Amino acid sequence: MDTLRTNEIFNDSGLRLMAIESVSFQHSKTNTGCRLYGNIEPIALIVSSPDGTYALDMEAKLTSLDQLRQNIPELDTIIAAFNKA
Repeated sequence: MDTLRTNEIFNDSGLRLMAIESVSFQHSKTNTGCRLYGNIEPIALIVSSPDGTYALDMEAKLTSLDQLRQNIPELDTIIAAFNKA
């Protein structure tokens, strides 16, 4: 199962950073028990400052906030709360 999540990683009076992460896990049963495999992979970084909000991919290149919004429908709500705090 793959899901995307947000994680605030830095916050001060002028700059806030939020990581967008892909979380996946698999589980299986064997004769001797259960196994769980998990993976968290960074996808993008949301940067919010007085100058505006933008997204960077993991190669530090600008990426589309619209594309992230399609994958994470609640992103606008998260960013709005993120900018108010």
